[in-house]
Amino acid sequence: MMQDQHISQRFHTQLVLPNFGIEAQKQLLQAKVLVIGAGGLGCPCIQYLLAAGIGSIGVCDGDVVVLSNLHRQILFTAADVGKKKAELIKERYLTEDSACQVVAYNSYLDTEQALSIFPLYDIIVDCTDDLATRYLINDASKLLSKPLVFAAIYQYQAQLAVFNTSKSSIQLRDVFEEQSLNPSTTCNEAGVLGAVTGLVGTLQALEVIKYLANLPGQLCNEMLVCDFSSYQFSKMKINNSNKKDKGPKDIEEFSKRDYRQACLSKQLASKQLDQAAFVNLIEKGNTQIVDVRNAGELPQVLPFDAENIPLDVLLKFPEKISSEKTILLFCHSGIRSQIALDFLSDECQINNVFHLKGGILKWNHYD
Repeated sequence: MMQDQHISQRFHTQLVLPNFGIEAQKQLLQAKVLVIGAGGLGCPCIQYLLAAGIGSIGVCDGDVVVLSNLHRQILFTAADVGKKKAELIKERYLTEDSACQVVAYNSYLDTEQALSIFPLYDIIVDCTDDLATRYLINDASKLLSKPLVFAAIYQYQAQLAVFNTSKSSIQLRDVFEEQSLNPSTTCNEAGVLGAVTGLVGTLQALEVIKYLANLPGQLCNEMLVCDFSSYQFSKMKINNSNKKDKGPKDIEEFSKRDYRQACLSKQLASKQLDQAAFVNLIEKGNTQIVDVRNAGELPQVLPFDAENIPLDVLLKFPEKISSEKTILLFCHSGIRSQIALDFLSDECQINNVFHLKGGILKWNHYD
């Protein structure tokens, strides 16, 4: 543990912040954080956590460095291609700052490993890009009472939330059901700018620091939704849902669960429409077409008339949605409309509801 004088010198500009100070810094120096995924989110997150003075960081990633990922995985260089990412980070930071311990887990997370290593850490950070692993992390965190900082990116869109704390009791399953696995949801397939993953990974680090240092302004029972193409940000309240599937009830059920198969078995894909299917339902009539973007968001929708009910408004006033019509939802990239679809299907028991897969962006690029 650093002496107070060294702490004051090293972290002076943090210590002078309101609501911070030497005791908050000591909390960080004693903290243990597990970061799962050392990719576009994990790299900036790990960098800022270490720079802030986190005492111990576990890095769990079974992947190796790939040339095409270097634009967003900024801890690595071309000389690192083919090497294990977690091990590289451990070696790099052990030589730079012996005050911070880095533990490398050079494997992909599974249920057995989660049960083994999660209890060693104070907080978990999900920096993965895989749906099945996200649900595995969520369920292990819930069962083991570990706070979880979650983030997901689709092109220019991002979501950030903190789950399973004394102040924020929600979990991933309150927001999303287990979805059918779709390779287009990964950054490699959908595309992403390194600057976007850098911003979101940094936000994850910030939420970890806020939690550990007990700073004000923590995300609490809400999700931050970001559109970096237009710099539009919104926070939407999330409540504990009444969904039937709240995940495994105990450790035994968790250990036996096949997360990849569970995602594959979901039938939510039938609720996701491409442009042709979307237009087909419009032409059949008796539809309520709902744009869940914020008012004034671009691009404007010209091919059809839609009612603008922003997502946060829809979640508060679901009575704005007709139970007698076919509901067609859309947004910028499909993320917010997916949230609306899950809410209307599960909480409001509206069955005849669909959303435009990929959002209006896909419409504009449809051939």
